[in-house]
Amino acid sequence: MRASAHPAFANNILEPLFDLNAKLYFHPLIAAHRAWLTMLAEKQIVKTEAAAKILKTLDQLEKEGPDSVRPFDPAVEFYYLHMERALVQRTQGGEAAVGNLNLGRTRPEPLARIVMRDAILKILDFLQQIRKTLIDRAEAESETVMPGYTHLLHAQPTTLGHYLLAVQDHFQRDTQRLLAAYETTDQCTLGCGAMSGTSLPVDRNRVAELLGFSKLCENTIDSVSASDHVTECASALTTIMSIVGRVCQDLYVWSSQEYAMIDVTDTFASPSSLMPQKKNALVLEYIRSRTARCIGQLAASFAVLHNVGYMDTEEVEIESIRPLYDAIALVEESLPTLDALLSVMQPNRELMRQRAAEGFSSVTALAETIQTQTDLSYRTAHRIVARAVLLAVEQNKDATQIDAALVDQAAKEMIQKPLNLDAKLITQSLDPRNFVAHHKVQGAPAPVEVRRMATDRRLRLSADAREIQTRRAHLQTADTNLRQSVARVISNSRSA
Repeated sequence: MRASAHPAFANNILEPLFDLNAKLYFHPLIAAHRAWLTMLAEKQIVKTEAAAKILKTLDQLEKEGPDSVRPFDPAVEFYYLHMERALVQRTQGGEAAVGNLNLGRTRPEPLARIVMRDAILKILDFLQQIRKTLIDRAEAESETVMPGYTHLLHAQPTTLGHYLLAVQDHFQRDTQRLLAAYETTDQCTLGCGAMSGTSLPVDRNRVAELLGFSKLCENTIDSVSASDHVTECASALTTIMSIVGRVCQDLYVWSSQEYAMIDVTDTFASPSSLMPQKKNALVLEYIRSRTARCIGQLAASFAVLHNVGYMDTEEVEIESIRPLYDAIALVEESLPTLDALLSVMQPNRELMRQRAAEGFSSVTALAETIQTQTDLSYRTAHRIVARAVLLAVEQNKDATQIDAALVDQAAKEMIQKPLNLDAKLITQSLDPRNFVAHHKVQGAPAPVEVRRMATDRRLRLSADAREIQTRRAHLQTADTNLRQSVARVISNSRSA
């Protein structure tokens, strides 16, 4: 280049990118250099003594930390080249000794994939924890009867435990989605050159092994062009945050004075600077807003890529990944916070049962009782009960006040004859505790079924924990292997 970068370009684009790279990619780039150099030495593409010199300097840089690559120089431009400058300055022989580090080298590096693997595993840990909390609380609240809602209106009685287990099941599927994103991410791109590989006899699989990747991103064009690991991960994170936001909205409504079914406790509430009576569940607003922002980051990742050719560009290499890192941070803030809130929130159990009893949510059972105790079809029974509810509302009665006389009045209006049902049978049908206890079909809210599902979910949680640990152990083994391989190269250079 005949001129250095314009100050506007350097200050507004290049230096902020350098700072981002220094924050995220210092250690991954050190690891990539080590793996590549080790392979080159093992294949005798680079002499052992030459590789050992650079490897020793990499050890020195690692000890010095990210600041060893500074200062930023717009004339050097890329972070990769800044680290190369640091290596040249510290390695005996300078550029002549360090220059072979670039032989057959991938541009871009798989640095984002390395960072993403660790981030995904961390979020998987958060998912494991919140799933455990939900299972624990579901068991504890398996008999906490409450209204179930559809369209924000009372639908049928359920239990708080049944609800919490439903949320757990969503997070269980989110775990599988994130593990799938990990598999897509866990592919090594090193050795693809600019996009056509190299004529040198490099061993791409060896480099993948040293960096702990489970397989190669084989096609060399795909290696520099692929972005689906970014969008798939962003999609999985956004799906996680969508259920986080929905749960927050439910708790937000249930903690209002009108519902008063949940107390988030003082530890998750904030006062008003003006109104002395206020106890605001602001934490739910903070988490809920992070859901919206995460959706925005997903859209940003896709938008950056929507008109980019299938090739190496800065959009693919850098710009599409930046929103993902923001999404990761939002999830890392939200999941542990919601988990802690779910652990301590206090349900008003008696009020929840009372609301379920008064709110007509058990009348489905009354319609079923009419169908089983008479020769009427369910649709006819449905119409009679609907009329009975209307009559009760018009008479300012709640569901606990529906009696045999009211049911007979409704039946006379609908089918021109009374039903003469036993009053005790009607009362039992309308009791939400009785409703819940008798809904034992697989997946239903009966306490015995909720407890069975909770036991099953614990087994699945343990299986997922083993799968996550297998991946983490593989990375740890690979790191040990890499360091041992580097040590052998250095040792062999001494003996030579």
